Amino acid sequence: MLRDEVLEVLKSGRVDYVRVVFADILGNSRGRSLRRIEFEKSLNKGIEYSEALLYLDYKDTPIKQRYGDIFAVPDISTFVLIPYLERTARVLSFLTTQDNSPHPLCTRSLLTRSIDKLGELGYNIKVAFEPTFYLINFKDGKPVPADEARAFSSEGLMEQQNFLRDLIKYLESVNIQVQYINKHYAPGQYEITFSMGEALEEADSLITAREIIRDTARLYHLYSTFMPKPFKEYPSSSMDIYIKLVDTQNKSVGVDTSDPRGLGLSKILYSFLAGILEHISSILAIAAPTINSYKRYREVVTPNVAGIGNERHFIIRIPSTYRDLGVFEFRLADPLANPYLLLSSMIFAGIDGIEKGLDVDVNYEVSTLPTNLKEALYKLDSDTKLKYYLGKELVDTFIELKKKEIEDYEKEITEWEINSYLKSGW
Repeated sequence: MLRDEVLEVLKSGRVDYVRVVFADILGNSRGRSLRRIEFEKSLNKGIEYSEALLYLDYKDTPIKQRYGDIFAVPDISTFVLIPYLERTARVLSFLTTQDNSPHPLCTRSLLTRSIDKLGELGYNIKVAFEPTFYLINFKDGKPVPADEARAFSSEGLMEQQNFLRDLIKYLESVNIQVQYINKHYAPGQYEITFSMGEALEEADSLITAREIIRDTARLYHLYSTFMPKPFKEYPSSSMDIYIKLVDTQNKSVGVDTSDPRGLGLSKILYSFLAGILEHISSILAIAAPTINSYKRYREVVTPNVAGIGNERHFIIRIPSTYRDLGVFEFRLADPLANPYLLLSSMIFAGIDGIEKGLDVDVNYEVSTLPTNLKEALYKLDSDTKLKYYLGKELVDTFIELKKKEIEDYEKEITEWEINSYLKSGW
């Protein structure tokens, strides 16, 4: 909405509360609900929060002891009415410091900066996300799939038709356009494909969609999870990203039908993709940000070849429709990734490839991917170029938060260890 439209909605009395939301560095939604009159006061100066919210680990424990203040400044263009709540709206925000400059840990501001930097070179990207998620129940305290429907079956769509109907209705009511939704490979697993648009808008849409999927599931007494591998016996959840390289007038610049390598890619796109592949081990820490993420890459059907090609095992796939649509697939991410941080890392890596004039062979594995989060974090920490682009404070904080997860995980005694070793030596 435009500012005048939002003010008109507020004056009309249709809204009593407004949720002012921001994404933390890990991609979690944080915020608070304001009375309408208090929200109106915040439109210029923002809402004051403790900086501690940007340093919360996976257990919501802060990793620092001293904090200043931050301000969440509402982005009026993201103002929407929450369709399943009465008289309640929601708006996303940028995070600033006390002097009104972008906070170094605001990944939404970071994505804006990366888009601007790409624009200085005369380019832009269009993006569409395709996350996968499970619907689950709990039985005897353990999560189980909400249905037993088969892959891509009409049975699966029938099993959850009321949930899916309302989900699409709610998404479209907040201007998130759905292209496809299907029953995915595992019991209780669903995949949703959103329409293509501007990078910032689509990252916003993904943050919003994850909330709406969660809330709609609860309305049907179900739970949704974007955990990459919640069940060892069933396929994992991923998030493909469809990307189109365009110029600043939105004209495709990624297609060259005379490409001698046969994929139909332009020289500039080869450089952009070569940059992504040069930094791919670092990007993996952001695209696959949990310990659980790396169990996904052990599956036969999961893309795990760091290269470019037509086959689905390449992490950058050039589909058969590429010459017509100019859209390639990035197949490395999982649905828990922070979309602002992930797109920023890819854009900056692509810029690095363009500025260096890099090139890359096709149908060939150009590098070996890290096999666990600890290794990926080491690669990110060692990537001075990407750290410079993303900001040292942001990268260092991200790594510290993730190292806390690894430290806690390595202290755990798992059921597998008990079953395997308890009776050893008896």
